[in-house]
Amino acid sequence: MRVRACFVAAVFTLLSVGHIAPSYGDPSCAGAGGSDAHVLVLGMTCGQSSEGNDPVTFAPVSGKKSVTEFVEYQWSSVCRRFDPNGPGDATLDCAAARICSDPVERLWDLWARRPDGRWEAIGSQCFGRPPTLADTPKPTVTPALVLNALRRLGLPAIEAKTQPADKTLVNFETIFYAEPRSFSRTITLLGQRVDIEAEPTQYTWLHGDGTSTSTTTPGAPYPAKEVTHVYSDAYQTVQARVDVTYSARFRVNGGAWQDIAETVTIAGPPTPLRVSEATAVLSGQYE
Repeated sequence: MRVRACFVAAVFTLLSVGHIAPSYGDPSCAGAGGSDAHVLVLGMTCGQSSEGNDPVTFAPVSGKKSVTEFVEYQWSSVCRRFDPNGPGDATLDCAAARICSDPVERLWDLWARRPDGRWEAIGSQCFGRPPTLADTPKPTVTPALVLNALRRLGLPAIEAKTQPADKTLVNFETIFYAEPRSFSRTITLLGQRVDIEAEPTQYTWLHGDGTSTSTTTPGAPYPAKEVTHVYSDAYQTVQARVDVTYSARFRVNGGAWQDIAETVTIAGPPTPLRVSEATAVLSGQYE
C-alpha cells in the first residue's frame, strides 16, 4: 500500500553538544496503527512503500549542508540518546520505534558527523535487524573537494631556463624552456582512497620586460628554438619566469578516472637574466 504524499515534519532540536533529538509528530506520515509503509527522511516527502528496506534518501534542505560534506555515519535507536561511541542497544523498544509497516521492524536514526566534529540526525529508516555500515551512504568525493585538496597539497613550480643562461644580448633570440614534472598522489578524502594525477597543459612565459607569451609545450634547449624572445632594451636585468597550468583527474577507491574541469596555475620562481649589448672588437692584423 502506498502512503499518500506528505511532507515529513521532523523538527530537530539541539539539546546538548553532540546530541540532537528528533521529534516525530506527523501522524499522517507515520501511519496510525503502523498499517502503512513509510520511510521518514528529513526535508523530503514520504509517499513510497518501504518494502525491502528502501535506502535512505537525502536532499539538501534550506539551512543545512548536503550529505557530501559528512565524513562519518552512525545508526542509533530512536529509543535512546545518541552516543557517538556506539550504535545503541538493539534490544531497546519504545513507541517511537514501533511505527514501521512490518511489526518486527524498528525505526533507527541515521546520524552524520561533519568535519568540525559535530553530529546531527539526518534521516531515519526501518530495519528488522540492527543496521550496519553497509546500510549507510558513502560520502561523495566531488571534483571540487579534490581540487581544494590539490591546492592544499601544492603542485610543482617549474623554473624557466634560458640560453644563453644568466646573460643574453639585445636583439637576439633568447631561448626559453622548462623541465616539467608529472604529479601523482594518493590521499584520503571523506574516509575514501583518492588517487590524483596532474599534468602541465599550458606554459605562460613572463620575460620580465612586461611581455609574455603562452604555449602548450615546455620548449627545448638549443638547437631547438620552440620558445624564444627578443629583448629590445639593453643594460637591464630582468626577472623571467614561467607559470604552469595543470589539468588534473582523480579516481575514488580504484574506480573510473574523472576529469576535473577547473585547472590550477602555479607561478614559477624568478630567474635573473642580464640583457646586454654586444660590442664589436677588432682582432688580428689588417692592412
